[in-house]
Amino acid sequence: MIKGVDRMSLKVFAATIIHESNTFNIVPTTLDDFQKYEYLEGEAIDGAMRGTRSEWGAILDLADEFGWQLVAPLAAIGDAGGKVTDQAFDHMMGIITRAFERAMPVHGVILPLHGAMVTESHDDAEGEILRQVRAIVGREVPIAVTLDMHANATEDMASLANIITTYRTTPHIDLYETAERAGRLLQRAMLGEIKPSVTLANRPVLSGLDHGRTIAGQGPMVEMLARVREAEAQTPGVLDIGVNAGFDFADVPFTGPTVLVTGDGVRPEYREVAERLADFIWDSRGREAVQLLTMEETISIAREAAPPGSGPLLIGDYTDNPGGGANGDATNLVRALIAAGIKGVAVGTIADPESAAAGLKAGIGATVTVDLGGKKDPRFGGTPIRLTGTVGAVSDGIYVRKGGYMTGTKCYMGPSFRLDLDGIQIIVASNPTQIDDREQFRIYGIEPERMNILACKAMNHFRTDFEPIARRLIYVDAGGLCSLNFKQFPWKKLRRPIWPLDLS
Repeated sequence: MIKGVDRMSLKVFAATIIHESNTFNIVPTTLDDFQKYEYLEGEAIDGAMRGTRSEWGAILDLADEFGWQLVAPLAAIGDAGGKVTDQAFDHMMGIITRAFERAMPVHGVILPLHGAMVTESHDDAEGEILRQVRAIVGREVPIAVTLDMHANATEDMASLANIITTYRTTPHIDLYETAERAGRLLQRAMLGEIKPSVTLANRPVLSGLDHGRTIAGQGPMVEMLARVREAEAQTPGVLDIGVNAGFDFADVPFTGPTVLVTGDGVRPEYREVAERLADFIWDSRGREAVQLLTMEETISIAREAAPPGSGPLLIGDYTDNPGGGANGDATNLVRALIAAGIKGVAVGTIADPESAAAGLKAGIGATVTVDLGGKKDPRFGGTPIRLTGTVGAVSDGIYVRKGGYMTGTKCYMGPSFRLDLDGIQIIVASNPTQIDDREQFRIYGIEPERMNILACKAMNHFRTDFEPIARRLIYVDAGGLCSLNFKQFPWKKLRRPIWPLDLS
């Protein structure tokens, strides 16, 4: 036990800045982008997050269980996009560090992070967060970190944190459990029961482990996690092993999959385990569970008649997923569906604040003409498309998730409307937002289960709530920023040689 401290009076500092940064997106992520998505300060964190299946939901429950004196100044989450501006990062870090200095001394720190944030000045933004926190707290106070499975973890993160644990599911439905693991290890560290450290290993692989997919119950990540659980059980002192599939669309030196072993003390066995598991990253490279179809193949499938009561065809507009840092305003898929004359289609969403404002101004029932989408970077996903339709519904874009992903949390698509065409309904939103929950359609009067086709800006997370109702799931390469043709991107900082760009 910490000298002179009762276990029921431990002071724990917690804060969050989360962003997945696509460095090929030319549109910077500003403070306003964070504030429009999820930005909570002080007591507002408890009010919004208590009782949710989020990392903060777990932290609040652990604070109650252990009697922590919890100091939590900021929980800021920005939807994936271009690099975070220095102004935004410095502002948020100022809130955190000032609150931290006022709170000192503390007995422990827990930081729910992502692991793939890049700012204008920091390729490793999470490493910079940890550097600033460690400078205040010193070397003796334990720091626990949670990471998204798509983190590009670094040696700085490993050396500055004592505990790192990672999501184990994609779609990510174990945020609560991940923070709970981190918090329970932190409690043990604060009481002096363990002295954790982190060991990192990787291989020269840019994109691996099937992008971390686990939903099918098979594939490289599932096999890797089975190896991980076996290693945890068989290696004395190992407290947790996290595997990160990495975030492909970041031109930084350390992009790619990693293994993070959190162990009690420092032992050579931890390095041996990490390197052995990292070998599987290399050995499994190239194994993919998802195939991106061409537009022609996608439209051909969309034309097929649906058996009665079979549910919607689910089309993932993979390469324009805002959750991967794309702009969410690509028009190629919408253009093709309209040209093919396919009916019973709902599109979620096209991010276009200018068009959204026009629809809202016109009002429900009015006819409106908009030049939709394709405004941020029409090189990726298509140019604006002129459409005339009816305003079928309007909304502030606020919804509460009811599916398995981040259940109970609130999200914001911004002022928005439903554009009704002949057989196609398009959600036109102000904010770029990936589709991850059926409520995103329902707030516009669309019942997802009754549609012929759901065309979603999405990669993985939507599968939890949508795949159970779908007759089939397909993905299309519509030319967006999240293409898996990595050789088309202008890599400048990425370590080389690396698979698949250089190595076979």
